[in-house]
Amino acid sequence: MPTPILVDYIIAETALIHSTEVAVASAALIVYDHVITFDQEVDLFWTGRRDASRFFYLSIRYLGLVQAFISVYMHLHVSDPALFKGLLIANVALITLGAALCQAVIALRVWYLFTRNRRIRVFAASLYILCIGSTMVLSGTLFDQFFQEMVHPSLTKSPTIFALVYAPGFVNHSVLFSLKVYRFMTSDRFQRRSSLLKGFLKEGLIMYACATGSLLYTITALSLTNVAQLDIYYTGLQGGLVVGATIVSVCHALLSIRSISATLHVDPAWLLNHAELSRVQWTKGDSEGEIFVELHGSSDTEFPMTNLSQTLPPDAVSSSGSDLL
Repeated sequence: MPTPILVDYIIAETALIHSTEVAVASAALIVYDHVITFDQEVDLFWTGRRDASRFFYLSIRYLGLVQAFISVYMHLHVSDPALFKGLLIANVALITLGAALCQAVIALRVWYLFTRNRRIRVFAASLYILCIGSTMVLSGTLFDQFFQEMVHPSLTKSPTIFALVYAPGFVNHSVLFSLKVYRFMTSDRFQRRSSLLKGFLKEGLIMYACATGSLLYTITALSLTNVAQLDIYYTGLQGGLVVGATIVSVCHALLSIRSISATLHVDPAWLLNHAELSRVQWTKGDSEGEIFVELHGSSDTEFPMTNLSQTLPPDAVSSSGSDLL
């Protein structure tokens, strides 16, 4: 019959194995997504103007790759405590920075959807600063305890305080997505028919489901106190699920809006702008870059919009708003 010490050892080893498996799975997801979308990345982000959408996309994407490789290497090949601690510091720093960039993208989407509502814009910006600041403070304050937990698993009670690190991100994602839904529901019937507005809401729902779902799982896993559930607890502790799901979903949202703006030859900021988006009901024309806009009271008439990229200098097509997203 196994002794209590042997049972504890088996539970601890199983937990570390499952933690490693999640780290590898997260890295595999990020690498796979990078491979299947690399051609789109080259076409849409490697050329053209240097703007914020390019900065956010490339930063999130490649910081995620670096973090994924560090996490896998740390779990599979490092036995020296000093080296492990150094890699863990880099890993936590990259996760926190990646979270800040991903949440900035979501906050900017809300910012552009509410160009006429200064209060909501200030609220969204303030919430972002508060949440990401709280995450950074908690990550730094709890790092030593986190390191000890990774090296010497707790077999009596899981330190559920680590769940607090992910709570601000969960709040931020939930509130900002609620604002997107509010923006859609307060639009009139004509606006809600807009294919662009529906598309942004759908993208936001997918991004919210991936990011917030993984955050909720991690918070739940870190709240477990039963020793028999230590393997689940450790999958939350190493944070791989949150990293993979959030990076992939946010990058796909950025890729989507960049693709639409490139297809229609318009500024990405225009697609999210409240004043413009509020009157868009469009269908694609026969020529590249041509769209037809439906007007109120003119259901029998369509006015073609000329491809601006063929009639104006490249710099004239873009506005200063594209420097943000």
